[in-house]
Amino acid sequence: METIKNEYDGPKAVSRVIKYPKPITLDFAYSEDAAEIDTGIRSTITGVKVSIMAMGIALYRVDVGGLFYNLGFTKFGEYIDKLADDTGMARTTLYNWEYIGEAYIKHRADLDKVGFSDDDGPTKLPFLPRALANYSKREVFRAIKDKTKREFEEWSKGQNLQNNNNDNKYENVSIKANGIFAGKAPLISFAENISPKDRRYYEGLLMEGARAIKQNEYAKVYRFYDEDEARLFDRIYQRELKKIRVKA
Repeated sequence: METIKNEYDGPKAVSRVIKYPKPITLDFAYSEDAAEIDTGIRSTITGVKVSIMAMGIALYRVDVGGLFYNLGFTKFGEYIDKLADDTGMARTTLYNWEYIGEAYIKHRADLDKVGFSDDDGPTKLPFLPRALANYSKREVFRAIKDKTKREFEEWSKGQNLQNNNNDNKYENVSIKANGIFAGKAPLISFAENISPKDRRYYEGLLMEGARAIKQNEYAKVYRFYDEDEARLFDRIYQRELKKIRVKA
């Protein structure tokens, strides 16, 4: 707020107050103090502050910056478990907020150019990488500002997938001696010295992705610190996915 003297109202100056919209407070999200970030996250969840993007940014920084160590946890997953238990927030929601923060941090310059804010729907942000793979940057950042979350999610799949008019590109994906093929077109070629174990692993990933695309589904890759964390995530994921599909 600032006060501006109006010099056009006669010899005695009067004051006119101009109110500016309150900006999103992201200060805690960029703090270097793990405890301050943790407090900001908890305050946001309990409604003291309202900014999903600030939440996501903070969670992403706690994860990639290893700040959970400063809070007494050995893994980010342990911090999420504790945070979920303390606040009553679903773990899947917390992880989804982190994806929002990750997308915002990685694409902040372009998002700021179009004036993207919490009011524009931060839940669109997890679909940003997929949209950028299918459209030009200019189209994507105009769309994320203008489209609804549902519209942007569908649009991000690409025109071919939306219209189911992709000439059955992934209809006949197969594994052959020197790689993976879609019909007669090569998709992936493996190096001659790749180990059988590594090849089987990558074949499984790629074929699962091809099957997902064929069914207009969405495949995502997750990274874990160790096998224990992966197993814990899988149990939570299976349980939460059932809940989501029941609601749908």
